[in-house]
Amino acid sequence: MLAFVLALVAGCGSFGAAQAHSLSLAYKAGETYKYNFHAAFKYTIGAEGMSVPLDLDITAKEGLTVKSVDSSGTADVAIAVTDMSLKSTVNGTTNTTTTTTTTNVDMKIASDGHIVSINGSAFGNSSLPGMTGSEGGLVSAILPDKPVKPGDTWSKSYDQPNPLGSGSSKVTTDNKYLRDEKVGSVDTAVVESKINSSFNLTIDLSAMVGSSGTSLIPSGGAAAGLQGITMTGTSISDVTSWIDATAHRVVKSHSTGPLDATMSLNMAAGAANPGLTGPITLKGTQTLDMTPA
Repeated sequence: MLAFVLALVAGCGSFGAAQAHSLSLAYKAGETYKYNFHAAFKYTIGAEGMSVPLDLDITAKEGLTVKSVDSSGTADVAIAVTDMSLKSTVNGTTNTTTTTTTTNVDMKIASDGHIVSINGSAFGNSSLPGMTGSEGGLVSAILPDKPVKPGDTWSKSYDQPNPLGSGSSKVTTDNKYLRDEKVGSVDTAVVESKINSSFNLTIDLSAMVGSSGTSLIPSGGAAAGLQGITMTGTSISDVTSWIDATAHRVVKSHSTGPLDATMSLNMAAGAANPGLTGPITLKGTQTLDMTPA
């Protein structure tokens, strides 16, 4: 009996003294990872007393290749997006667009998982601002700068750049190391980030050339004079990521949360407005998933 009690005490003592370890990303030049990407957006658009429902559903395959890593741990990566399918439903009318061409996006990713910069937008104007990371197709919780163990929490704030023009999102995050969990044969640390963003962005439509497009961006006729869109608002994202404890990379991520935004159309001097006057409101929810391919 004494031996059992001593063994129990020793076991509990070992459990209570869990070793803290680093969760930061540590990509290496030449590494390549493949993911499946899925995003679902459910919005309501309001303008001139009208209310129009808009649903977007995007699926794609992603290949992430690490080009280089600087001394601070920030990785310069190339993301190749293929086999993209975009289904849009506007006021009950559904259209589906698929493509087998490859879209390439260059990104810089800090070791804590936040996006430093994006050159291009993997999902064009269907990837509206407000949900951190959605423009480039990479979704990650915000990781700590020091070793942590399950149950530990940390907070961070930073600016998220606008890859499609000027302005930025002001981001505050509250984060927690939830638990350890296997994803297939990979040992992962599960991290949750509650991300609050307020944004004031001007979107340059010339940056969207070649994107798939949706009815949010008018085309033809009077829309030829549409130069850009100004968007202000707030969003909340609840992001959960599974981080490879050995390779220090994102294995998979899930993100969901609401968006409340107001848009204004920036027209060229003398151009006619493409059908809508005054501000356009955009409210709804956004969900993104990045899983191993």
